[in-house]
Amino acid sequence: MNYMQQHFLSIPKGIGSIFFILTSLFFCACEKTTEADCPEACANDHLQHVKKVLLIGIDGCRSDALQAANTPNIDQLIVNSRYSWTLDRGNMDTWSGAGWSTMLTGVWPAKHGVTDDLYKGKNYGEYPSFLCRVKEASACFKTASIVHYAAINDEIVAACNADILRDYDEDKRVKEATTNFLNDCNMDVIFAHFDDVDHAGHRRGFHPSVPQYIDAIEQVDANLKPILEAVYEREANKNEDWLIIVSTDQGGTIEGAQEAQDNNTAVTRVFGIFRTKNTANPGNLNYSPELVDIVPTIFNHLDIPINNTWNLDGFGVAL
Repeated sequence: MNYMQQHFLSIPKGIGSIFFILTSLFFCACEKTTEADCPEACANDHLQHVKKVLLIGIDGCRSDALQAANTPNIDQLIVNSRYSWTLDRGNMDTWSGAGWSTMLTGVWPAKHGVTDDLYKGKNYGEYPSFLCRVKEASACFKTASIVHYAAINDEIVAACNADILRDYDEDKRVKEATTNFLNDCNMDVIFAHFDDVDHAGHRRGFHPSVPQYIDAIEQVDANLKPILEAVYEREANKNEDWLIIVSTDQGGTIEGAQEAQDNNTAVTRVFGIFRTKNTANPGNLNYSPELVDIVPTIFNHLDIPINNTWNLDGFGVAL
């Protein structure tokens, strides 16, 4: 998702650079706080939840480029994870709106209705974000969505009664806010979205041979360092078991394109990293999971029963 579409969903990708710069200056004029405003715990919630979830989305990140980049923090995570470099995001239209809707609802566009970045035909009432299902299971689950693509919160998550909704115009501020909420609050579920890799891909090309694209991946890895360290510290000191999932909505081509590339494996074959505190048999999965498998994996970890009426399209990854 390019920068402009965070604020003007009707403006197509590839907008002119002058308009981009002027509008960027306008929206950067007012900086949002990254300090944590901790939600109040339930009065009858005498036991802190042990199982928790951190879902990390790296927008527009190709599997082969991630493997080629120097990513010590993701590498450390992978050691204790089950993972796939060939996770299938499906042959849906390769727009961020469609990809993030699929990841967050656990169903394909035929059900959630989003096939572009205009969110026309959205059907989140019948197929809501997993954050809605988590809050329905227990209002005492404390949830947050912290993103560098405002439409995720405005369109997909807003109806879910999440405790925290934050959107920023820089990855580093997503990093700061997510780290602060982990360090200062007792959150149960956090979705953190990073967009700079996608920006680099659109500007310079999505490919391991593009230095700027690799640099962006390495920078997001650096941004993950304090976030992951905060989770590891909580597990060591607070008897918590965090499911950490890292994935993406789509890849891209060396020409910087994503749209109309629904049969291009550089776009549709991405990655999924799944880690718990005590992952059994960590290593490369012997099959290719799908983007819709992320949501049921989250429900399984949180011990939230999956209702057949939800009509999910995916299946949980065994961890």
